[in-house]
Amino acid sequence: MRVGIIGGGAMGLWLKREISTLHQTLVYDIDKTKSEVDNVVDLLNWSEVVIVAVSFWNTKGVLQQIAEFTGGKLVMDISTFKEGLVEVYRQYPQDARVATVHPMFGPGAPTLRGQRVLVMEIPGRRGGLEAFQFWKELGAVVEWGDVEKHDYYVSRTIALSHAVGLALARVYEELGEDAFKYGGTSFKYLATYAFSLLRNPSAVKYAEKAPLDEFVQALKRRDIPRQLINAEEAYKNFYKALSCF
Repeated sequence: MRVGIIGGGAMGLWLKREISTLHQTLVYDIDKTKSEVDNVVDLLNWSEVVIVAVSFWNTKGVLQQIAEFTGGKLVMDISTFKEGLVEVYRQYPQDARVATVHPMFGPGAPTLRGQRVLVMEIPGRRGGLEAFQFWKELGAVVEWGDVEKHDYYVSRTIALSHAVGLALARVYEELGEDAFKYGGTSFKYLATYAFSLLRNPSAVKYAEKAPLDEFVQALKRRDIPRQLINAEEAYKNFYKALSCF
């Protein structure tokens, strides 16, 4: 198929590399040095499948801008947060097939094969099953998600992880280089994660979506939480991860 990707950032170019193993793929970006077509309308006219791979705060606007050109196409976004997207998709032409997708990994993944991808249907619209099959044929491990629940859980997993990591990076910055002398294994692990976030210019935007009041209340509790994964296995895996540093 002919797959058009809107957005030539790290994730958009990574997807082009992976999708090109099976389909013809072109990228459009407002930065002409990253774009393979002159304008977005040319991309849309050429494409059978359209993937919107721009920053999550720009996704809604892009979906609105391209709506009139999407008849007969399968259109997906890969936005980390889905607020307002269902309402936009419901305004799409009736012959457009639509779905909202969340790749549960970043462009640091070595390949798409074996990576988890959530596909969520837009209530009352066709396209979810086609989207599911599209990613499955590329080798991803595809799961159904619920668009109504998506942002609640992502704000408490991805967004909160970014908020905590950035806060730690700020604390460690204040401590300076001596922190690495006095910090133990947990510090080494957390510092690696915290400073790895700084390569992502969107990290602060992700953190802004975190439910910080809920997190502060959790900090004040003194109970031992229920294990969602085995603590002994988690401890072993913690040291396995440390061996990679």
